[in-house]
Amino acid sequence: MTKKATLTRQEVKILVITIIVAACSMLGIDIHLASMPHIMRYLHTDKTHMQQSVSIYLLGMGASLFFYGPLSDRYGRKPIVIFGLSLAALASYGTMFTHTIVMFLFTRLIQGVGSSVCIGVVRTIIVDVLKKRTALYASYFTMFLGLSPLLAPAIGGYIQHGFDWQANFFVLGSVIALALFVYTVFCPETNHYKNPDACKIKTIYQNYTFLLCHKVFIGCTLLAGIVMAANMAYATTSSFILQTQFNLTPIIYGWTTSIVGIGTIIGKFITPTIIHRFGQPKTVITGLVLLLIAGLWLVLFILFRSINVPLIMIAVIATLLAQAFVGPTIGSAALTPFHDKRGAAGAFYGGFQLLVTFLGSAIIGSFAHDGIWVLAIAYTVLGLLGLIIYRYAVINSFD
Repeated sequence: MTKKATLTRQEVKILVITIIVAACSMLGIDIHLASMPHIMRYLHTDKTHMQQSVSIYLLGMGASLFFYGPLSDRYGRKPIVIFGLSLAALASYGTMFTHTIVMFLFTRLIQGVGSSVCIGVVRTIIVDVLKKRTALYASYFTMFLGLSPLLAPAIGGYIQHGFDWQANFFVLGSVIALALFVYTVFCPETNHYKNPDACKIKTIYQNYTFLLCHKVFIGCTLLAGIVMAANMAYATTSSFILQTQFNLTPIIYGWTTSIVGIGTIIGKFITPTIIHRFGQPKTVITGLVLLLIAGLWLVLFILFRSINVPLIMIAVIATLLAQAFVGPTIGSAALTPFHDKRGAAGAFYGGFQLLVTFLGSAIIGSFAHDGIWVLAIAYTVLGLLGLIIYRYAVINSFD
């Protein structure tokens, strides 16, 4: 391994600001998890429709990224991020005033459309700044992204207990508005390869066609979607499994979900060390095997009728470790080869990843009545698919 280059003060400042912005994307999911059964009763809907709150948010994020990417290549990253954050903040405030499941899901869709800049364009900004150092350094900084799954569910549980579900969306909108202010005032433009033809239909078609034919890029994107889908499987089902099946209160559920979020912090903290010592291929394989083991772990204890909350927590922590190991490593391999079309590549990567995640969470949500079984099967199937895709599409990218 080559010696790590030291980050400059400007690079550190940009990365810290973009991580604050990026945290808003997962906050849009995590902070309302404890409220989902209560929102369901308030809107007079059922579990299947309510669980689409997560998947419809992901749909908005995934679909909009295909447009944000070319726009950020043409006009720069900064104006696109400002627009997206503004839209997400307004939609979050608007959700407070919905009274039907249709309007609730519509505002969630718009939240996703705005919040997609937090995960797609921000990822591109990090690659703009770090370039080939992305895989090694990104995990140190994205470790702070784990604060959302670590803190938000517990905070959301207390807010639900004290003020009801609308207050969670007020807090969400206010946090996004604060991130918008910090980014607008303190973060410079990072796109130094602006392409005046990036938004032309012909250019977009050529860029996306080129990316669709790039085997490694597609393989990396599918892997990123798979590990994220595993994370969203818990987000989609856990509120009902733990609060309904195991009778946890919103506060206890929130703390339970926050505790399993420690897996994200641990994973992001140790991933750079694992990459440095063992290389990127072994890091990715370790993550995918962990995901498969988590699924088999749940299946085993369900079959023996001895499943309980601590056993579920162990499996979820393993899946969060898997995402931490696979995500930054795969993202670097997918985006590093492209510089003049990195916005398009980042958009396609993020959009395709989120659409894969949306599809997975939508399928999982439709089987919500099966409770813990659907989570066990989802982890097992996703782990197997990940290993197959890595073997046949991604393994040579690290040669």
